Amino acid sequence: MENLFGDLSGDMKFYWALAIFGSFVFIIQLVMSAVGFGAGHDVDSGSGTDVATSHPDAGFSVFKLFSVQSVIAFITFFGWGGVIWGKNGVSGFFAALASGIFMMLVTSFFLYYLMKLQQSGNINAQDYVGCTGMVYMNVPGGRVQHGKVTVNLRGCSREIIAVADEDIQTGSAVTVVQQIDGRRFLVKKI
Repeated sequence: MENLFGDLSGDMKFYWALAIFGSFVFIIQLVMSAVGFGAGHDVDSGSGTDVATSHPDAGFSVFKLFSVQSVIAFITFFGWGGVIWGKNGVSGFFAALASGIFMMLVTSFFLYYLMKLQQSGNINAQDYVGCTGMVYMNVPGGRVQHGKVTVNLRGCSREIIAVADEDIQTGSAVTVVQQIDGRRFLVKKI
């Protein structure tokens, strides 16, 4: 290692070390993300919440300037900037610092906008109320026994357990009137 860096000054050795270390960690992160190992998860140590599972409409609170990815981007680009401009003294240091900060910001904004592309697949039971659907398993009257209804919610066909005040036959169009409990819904023939 001494032969590799033997003729370089202390500053240039430091820049090269940061550039190599940052590039190495970046390649490891890239390979791990490519195989799906820990891709996109960055834990906020302050609150213990997983940013990848937080709601995409959380606003600017998911913006993390000091995430693992952005810090690695800073180290890598500060190191490579120092390798390129380090011979220029103080102005080279500030050029390397500017390139590191710039890449840190770019990485943070990139991750922020990737998080905004997420969407929650959770459906609230109240979302079914007001939807129309088709009975595919008879719904007996009296709200005691149940049948099954398919409803179209958010562009997907979903199955719900339905009860009704009057008998509703298979193939009838219905409207979901209310949620009875966590699993059953009151439907009415259209």
